[in-house]
Amino acid sequence: MIKKHKNSGYFATSLTIGIVLVAVYVTGFWYVKTKIEKATYELSKAEIEYEQKDLVHERASVIDELSPDIQKIESYYVGADDVVGFINLLESKAGEQNVDIETKDVSVDAGENIIYGEMLQVSFTIKGDWNNVMQYINLMETLPYNIQTKSVNLTLEKNDEVEFEEGESVGFHWEANITLQVLKHNKV
Repeated sequence: MIKKHKNSGYFATSLTIGIVLVAVYVTGFWYVKTKIEKATYELSKAEIEYEQKDLVHERASVIDELSPDIQKIESYYVGADDVVGFINLLESKAGEQNVDIETKDVSVDAGENIIYGEMLQVSFTIKGDWNNVMQYINLMETLPYNIQTKSVNLTLEKNDEVEFEEGESVGFHWEANITLQVLKHNKV
């Protein structure tokens, strides 16, 4: 017959308690580890959101700081929906300089070499005396746009109805056929 020792009951109980304690410890460790990982993830997510908000705020600050420069650069462009306004400006300036103006052609070119926007091309004819025609041409250079003059063809027209007055060419009218280009926004 096999004798049982009193210690074997303690051993089994101790082993069972030890296994339960290890299981509780592992479960507790796993629970704490999961909580730490979740908290680390949430913290990382919050840091990213904070950095993005900070970056947006920083970019908005830079835009506000550069706003006057951006507005100045954009003023060199004709607005996307302001082609008629630009032509009206040319015509009103002609009236101020006492020259007659007739718009011949208006076209828009999105061209490959144009990085931002389009190129608006306007061809027109002005008529008047020499000084007024020259003043109008000079005035175009002072307009607040990036204007490139492609061509100016001046011709002298004799008006038989008017006679000379003391050395002035009152009987002559100058005609200038002008083609210019100006940058235009391509989006409203």
